[in-house]
Amino acid sequence: MQWLPISAKESKILTDQVVCYQKDRSNTTLYHTVHNKTQQILYSLPYYLHLLEEEDLSDFLLYCYKTIDYYLTSYRIGRLSYIGYLSQVVRKRTKYFISQKQANSIRDRLICEIEPFTNAQLWSEPEMTAETASYTTFKDLLVSQMDSLPELFNRLLYERKASQEVLDERLQELKREISTPVNRKRFLIVLTLSPGLTNQHLLEKLADILEVDSRLLCRYLNTANLMLEEKQRCKEAFTSTSNRHFRRLLEIENSLQTETDAKVLERLEALRCWTIGVYKTKVTQIRKMEFRLSHHQVGELLHIPKGTIDSSVHYMKRVLSQYMDEQSDIEYL
Repeated sequence: MQWLPISAKESKILTDQVVCYQKDRSNTTLYHTVHNKTQQILYSLPYYLHLLEEEDLSDFLLYCYKTIDYYLTSYRIGRLSYIGYLSQVVRKRTKYFISQKQANSIRDRLICEIEPFTNAQLWSEPEMTAETASYTTFKDLLVSQMDSLPELFNRLLYERKASQEVLDERLQELKREISTPVNRKRFLIVLTLSPGLTNQHLLEKLADILEVDSRLLCRYLNTANLMLEEKQRCKEAFTSTSNRHFRRLLEIENSLQTETDAKVLERLEALRCWTIGVYKTKVTQIRKMEFRLSHHQVGELLHIPKGTIDSSVHYMKRVLSQYMDEQSDIEYL
């Protein structure tokens, strides 16, 4: 049980203490002991079980704090120790915690977005920081440069060019598999998700398999790759902003340790809380941003429903796994 606040021996002692407390609830010393141990476990377990990130542990403990008394009284001795019982509790509670956190994030973003319009005359930027109190979204990525993508996609679907190169037997089987219009469309959708993965040699092979002009396929993938470049620039901007917030947070923490004026301390504490909230938001957005196109983005670019993208990827994963050299390892599909 590494990384947990107690060992296996201490876990048995804690279980006995909880049972003793249930029999004698007037023992305040024992109550404070098991209560503090429960706090430590609730703080450690979500990270140990890979359910939450480390920066969310304090919020999760506060989320569960009022129900600790219920955990102490509802536990029943049996197959599970007290820490095993808390593990089951944490697994369930983290689901509600994450959903509530996402709902609060959406609500806060909406409040920040509509406040300048509802109070246009009174609203102003916070005086205590030079940063804009707003949440950046991914909706403003430039799509105007990719208006030609659906046209190129349709050309690849219907324009055929006889292959000059003789493919090996396995690639010939793959070529026959995706020769139908439906599978051809599915295969192109899969290529669109990660257009930057195709080097020159692989591009020629793909063009022969699809029986298309390699220059047309290259143009299509390069056009789709523009979105990845926009996402990368957006991610770099987010990283720069989050680093700036982190440096500002360190400055505030240093000022809190040296400042003695009560009013200044109150102002610094409010600024610290605001900066932590914005910093966490930026870090969360950076983590969610993968360097590939999402199914939703591909659907918007190609004017195809997201459900069609999902089903196409699911089907082509099964097909392509049959023609890969490393058939036992398909994690990168």
